[in-house]
Amino acid sequence: MSYRETSRIAYQATNIGEIAQRVLEFVQSAGNHGATCDEAMAALGLTHQSASPRFTDLEQRGLIVRTQNRRNTRSGNPAAIYVYQEFPDLFSRAKPGRTDAFRAVIRAAIDARRTGNWNAFETALGALPDAERRRI
Repeated sequence: MSYRETSRIAYQATNIGEIAQRVLEFVQSAGNHGATCDEAMAALGLTHQSASPRFTDLEQRGLIVRTQNRRNTRSGNPAAIYVYQEFPDLFSRAKPGRTDAFRAVIRAAIDARRTGNWNAFETALGALPDAERRRI
């Protein structure tokens, strides 16, 4: 686990309770296989009344995602499978602006001149709005 990921989890943990943190770590440790509420109850020694609201809270916060898949519980009933939601960054990024579009065209032109392949340049140029393209 990287320092950045550990920091993000620590930041999120300050905003959720101890039981929710345990549930989140359990779902994260399940990886792509995911985890059901019943599995968390059994592994963490929680009651349904303690575990189920934590899954709902974590899902509403966007920390876990309910998949369309189901797995049978210990009693044989189908239960939703949840997976940990990966985030590329803790904070959202700014939307690319006009300057970014021009930089992409310039980079593509430099690469095209170096390699002789002008397809990437045409693609970058086509991404510009019509008014901006006419100026070039």
